[in-house]
Amino acid sequence: MGIGFVNPELLAPYARELRIDLPLYSDPDRTLYHALGFGRASVARAWLHPRVWSRYARLLARGRRLRRPEQDTLQLGGDAVFDADARLTWLYAGRGPEDRPSVDELIAALSRAAAPRA
Repeated sequence: MGIGFVNPELLAPYARELRIDLPLYSDPDRTLYHALGFGRASVARAWLHPRVWSRYARLLARGRRLRRPEQDTLQLGGDAVFDADARLTWLYAGRGPEDRPSVDELIAALSRAAAPRA
């Protein structure tokens, strides 16, 4: 499942474009974002940090086109894993727009959450 803070009507086109076959939900008031401690970046961190430009350069090199943002670019994201009982088992709060956990970290967190409890 994915949760974003964009308007709900933007989720379906986004899922089609990126071929996401998971339920997507909208949190436009950012209630969950605040509850999980996902903060906001400064303009300098969100737009001027060298790691951000490096990430954009890699995307452009792979043929991606940059578009005008349709959302709040200062809102920091993160990743949260909950177990079957809706308990938070893992949390990664991004420090900048390019700061994401590795796929291996996410898979390990999901595996631990799915493991039977002792």
